[in-house]
Amino acid sequence: MMKKSCKIYLIALLTVLAACVDSDYHMSNLDATIELETELVAPLAYSKLQINDMLNDELNGMEIQVEGEDMYLVHTDSQYLGNDLIDRLEMLPTGSYTWALQVGEKIEGTAIMSGQIIANASVAFDDINNNPNERLDSVLFADCDATVTIRVIHIQLAENSYLDIQFSPDTLLLDTLRYPGNKIRVPIEQAETTVPIHLNKAMLRLNGGNKLGVSLRGVINAASPFVSGDEIDLILDFNSVQPHITYMNIGTARDIYKGEKSINFNYTADFQQQEAFFPFYDPQIHMSCINNIGVPVRYYIDYVEAIDTRTGEKVRADFGGTNPDTTSIVVATPSFEQIKDLSINELMNYDIQQLVCQSDTVFDRYYGHTDRLFKINPNKLTYHYRIRSIDNNPHNVHFFFHNSDMALKEQTKLPLWFEGDAQNEDKNFFINLSDTVAFGDASMDLGNIDFSPQTKIILKLSYKNFLPVGIDGAVAFLDANNNKIMQDAEQSFYIESGAVNSEGYVSEETVKDDAIRLAFTYEQAKTLLSDVKNLQLTYKIANEKHKTIRLRTNDWLEFKAHLYFDGSLVLNPQEMEE
Repeated sequence: MMKKSCKIYLIALLTVLAACVDSDYHMSNLDATIELETELVAPLAYSKLQINDMLNDELNGMEIQVEGEDMYLVHTDSQYLGNDLIDRLEMLPTGSYTWALQVGEKIEGTAIMSGQIIANASVAFDDINNNPNERLDSVLFADCDATVTIRVIHIQLAENSYLDIQFSPDTLLLDTLRYPGNKIRVPIEQAETTVPIHLNKAMLRLNGGNKLGVSLRGVINAASPFVSGDEIDLILDFNSVQPHITYMNIGTARDIYKGEKSINFNYTADFQQQEAFFPFYDPQIHMSCINNIGVPVRYYIDYVEAIDTRTGEKVRADFGGTNPDTTSIVVATPSFEQIKDLSINELMNYDIQQLVCQSDTVFDRYYGHTDRLFKINPNKLTYHYRIRSIDNNPHNVHFFFHNSDMALKEQTKLPLWFEGDAQNEDKNFFINLSDTVAFGDASMDLGNIDFSPQTKIILKLSYKNFLPVGIDGAVAFLDANNNKIMQDAEQSFYIESGAVNSEGYVSEETVKDDAIRLAFTYEQAKTLLSDVKNLQLTYKIANEKHKTIRLRTNDWLEFKAHLYFDGSLVLNPQEMEE
């Protein structure tokens, strides 16, 4: 029998065969088995991967961002320092302060006449303005309470005793509506009497000092004359006070905050066994400082350290600032001029969002040498930073509200732009990926094809590669449960890189038809046609040319598999139809 050679698709062949059967006959009455000597090709698998399909939407806290055709791995984090900074800046009188009046003795500034008490006091805040490097000017208090306590010692009280406590308006100005004359009356009916001082809208004015002026006026009716040892104590308790706004001068340049911030950088965990290496060409660290604290400061990044905790490798980005490993950001600061003419009522209702300033800085390959961070395969980045005052003028007034804040927003932005290393092959970009594709076609039942041992069965693989990198690939065969079978038939192959232009972008796809041929033994072929339901394609996408390359969203890899039969085939259209 003369061998007839024709290249046809299997489904088309069956269509033709079915058309040749006379309609007057039922198929069940016919032996439809047909033996052919032919060359037959059947398309069995197709895969197309775009670069954005190769990366997950989220990579352990990192996002994929697209800008035009370029792609970025992005990690964003915010740190709010307001509470910590203000805790370090606050200079408030806290605790209890006592002034003692010896009423039975001659004391300068004290006169005792017929039970009348007239005394002038100066209460010292020992913890305020005792540091020459800083100055507290004044505090406008929020709605909160302090207390004043009058304690009489060795005095037998009679009825109708009282004291008026009048604060000097130069040092403590109370709300005039609540406290006319800036004074508080304390009835003295027992040995110790405590009353609140409502400090809403109260202004403490020290202007670099630490003395609070107080006068006492009142009547202490005693059952017996005052004698030596009789005493009246004035106790001021500021433990619960809350400032609304503080005016001060932070003093000469000094560190007011130090910190460390770590980022888990485990994007590689989403790839097979963490097998990936991304030598980013131009890593970018975008720093934004959003601030409404009226204290001039500079934000210093001492260094950024990349760490591979699995190997112990570490590397630092050298920022090359004032010090060899230091750079800084001048933090934009609201001006005292914006609020200095506001009344107390206006300050109490002031929207501090009007004071918000923003400073932006980008550290990159050129300003910061950030590319050094990815000479290793880090899974952790650590930032070491300081906040330092920078105003050396002692006459300037700094300020902050109780709810002022400074937010540091960090965005680590990694463009898919990778630096080649001709000296160390292991330091070039690579990523391991896998793809599972269906083997066969729903309209075909390969198990109904019989063939002779002499029939050649070949799996031919074709590809189009529009990636700027070559690919080491392998194909494995899976059953219906995606278990590997025919492991002795697994094959490796290589896919050539697309053409790459001077900017590192792929400019033209590489096309290879029938680039890979996988031949099967007779027994392998029978298993292939009857049991194989899926192909597992594994890829190592690698920059083997050691060039700097850039990946874009529209980069892709197309892969096709065809099964070729050359020789005797036995087809049963009836069974295939069913």
